[in-house]
This record gives sequence, C-alpha cells and structure tokens, in this order.
Amino acid sequence: MLIAFLVPHFLNSYSYVEACHRHRPPRHPPLGKTIIKYFVYPDGTPIGECLEVELWNSQPLMTCHTDADGKVVFAGIPDGTYTAEYDWQGVHYTETLRIDCSKLVWEFYNEVPYWTVEKTFYYDTIPPEPISHLHVTLNGYEGITDNNGLVVFTDLKAGTYTIAWVWGGQTQTETVIIGFQTPTPVVLTNYLEPKSGGSA
Repeated sequence: MLIAFLVPHFLNSYSYVEACHRHRPPRHPPLGKTIIKYFVYPDGTPIGECLEVELWNSQPLMTCHTDADGKVVFAGIPDGTYTAEYDWQGVHYTETLRIDCSKLVWEFYNEVPYWTVEKTFYYDTIPPEPISHLHVTLNGYEGITDNNGLVVFTDLKAGTYTIAWVWGGQTQTETVIIGFQTPTPVVLTNYLEPKSGGSA
C-alpha cells in the first residue's frame, strides 16, 4: 500500500515540474532589460558628466545624467518602444529605442557635434574697421584674423577656454565657457583702441 501511494505521488510531482518549466511563467517576473547610452564626440572621446537624458514611453519614465564616461544607464525596462530625449547646443534631440526579448542589455552610441568659436576684431572707430593679420590663440590653438578681422576655431569640446592676443605690446585675454547647452557657433567680437599707424 505504501508503494502504491508513493508511485502516483512521485509521478504527479514530476509531471507538475515539467509543466511549470515549459508552460508557466517563472514564479518571479523578470526585472526587465537595461539600456546603456554612450555620448561621444566625433573623435570617440566621451562628453563627460551632467548631460540630462530622459526616457519616455508616452510619458516620462526616468531621467539620468551622463557619468564621467559619457554614459547613462536605464535599468528595469520592459520590452517596448521608447524615446530618449536630450538637449545639445540648444537643440532638442529625440531617438527611438525598440527593446525586445532578444537580449538583456541594449547599448546605443550617440555621436554629438563639436563647437566652433568665431571671434572678430575691429578697431574702435566710427565706422569700425576690421583688424586683419592679428595672431590669436585659444588654449594652444593658433589662428590669424582674415581681412574681415575674423578668426575661427573649430572642433572644440565643452570646457573653459582662454582666448589671447597681443595688442599695444600687452597680452589681452578673454575667457570662454562652453557648456552642453551653449549654441554653436560661439560668436564673439572685440573693439580695440587704434594704435600708432593702426597696428598692434
């Protein structure tokens, strides 16, 4: 009698386990997928900290900020279609992300543009006259103003820069702070007192 009782009990237990694994959802629901987004400049270097990125799915779900590696991580995301939104250089960007069951971690790379600084020098006269052939530096980069008094520095990343030039035998400087929301180009103008003969 004991054997007769144990055999069907064992078989029923085995059949239940098989059915559970094949047809029933796991006892604890999955935690969801992970979305990792990397923000880099065209040369591949990370943008650094503090860019705000918001994840939407018909409504805001969560907001993250990039770390030192230019990375944001959204964890616990179920399958579906989402929108990642952020602002760069004063322009609003949106990106559609589709997440399915094919993998647990989804990685995306965003290449963001550099800045350009345009600085024009004029003699402080009426009317102002452009100052050509003026040597100008920006954190080690060198440039010369053209016939319109314009010097251009390109491929700049967010950060603090010092523009320097010599006028009247003295070095003059200007600090330029470029943040993630700074529009490009950064347009600057200087009016300098004319010197003897109209030269520096």
